[in-house]
Amino acid sequence: MNARGAQTVRGLGRAFRIMDNVDGNRKIDASEFFVGLNEFGVKVTKAEADALIGYFDTDRDGTINFDEFLVGIRGRLNKRRQAMVDKAFLKFDKDGNGFIEAADLKGVYNCSFHPKVISGEMTED
Repeated sequence: MNARGAQTVRGLGRAFRIMDNVDGNRKIDASEFFVGLNEFGVKVTKAEADALIGYFDTDRDGTINFDEFLVGIRGRLNKRRQAMVDKAFLKFDKDGNGFIEAADLKGVYNCSFHPKVISGEMTED
């Protein structure tokens, strides 16, 4: 998959969408996964693809969502990078509810220099 451009999160997203081409439900089922792997040049048997589905499918719903796919392919962040991501998240999550919402961003992101705001096409809100 690396040789076919799936090196970055963007490339992996493209690979995921290609595999999810049957129904576009943003989940890859066993059939889509098997066909997709083989199309990417990862020659596996159906049994091997099923074993990989079992590994990737951490929520055990029988499919692979993008987050499961990303973690399965790239692995988890090392402790140092995870600490940086957590620190950035906490900076944005102003109300501490565990989600970053528009109101949270308003206090930490200045969009007045965005080209569409400058042109008047959009407002800061």
